[in-house]
Amino acid sequence: MNFLTIAPDTDVRELFALGVRFHGHPGPFLALGIRMGLLALHLLQSPGYTGISAEAETGNTPPLSCLVDGIQISTGCTAGKGNLMVRAVGHAAATFTANGRVLRVEVRPEWLSRIQREGAADYLAEAVLKAPAEELFTWTLS
Repeated sequence: MNFLTIAPDTDVRELFALGVRFHGHPGPFLALGIRMGLLALHLLQSPGYTGISAEAETGNTPPLSCLVDGIQISTGCTAGKGNLMVRAVGHAAATFTANGRVLRVEVRPEWLSRIQREGAADYLAEAVLKAPAEELFTWTLS
């Protein structure tokens, strides 16, 4: 994998494995962050890393904040580069900006309920990796 850009044919499982190494363990919020970031790259037609910014609404409390690590892995947005901000709102949502466009992506309530009900279990990460984006998220592109 080229770490300078995210190719359109990126293997989500390869990214997830990288995310697990970076984050320290698998989990559904890491997987959701990766899928969210890949959706943003696709819809905003961005190669990632530069020319894109992300603002996560998760805050810094796990497990919800684990979404941020997935966003970092999939988009290349980082706090160190200044193109990733985290606001303490407590929502499983993020706003991405690239190419003069803005995309807000939110995890569907039914997925949040499922994770709360079943716990942030590793097997849910597999379900997230397989699910269509439309089942995982709602989004607004402007």
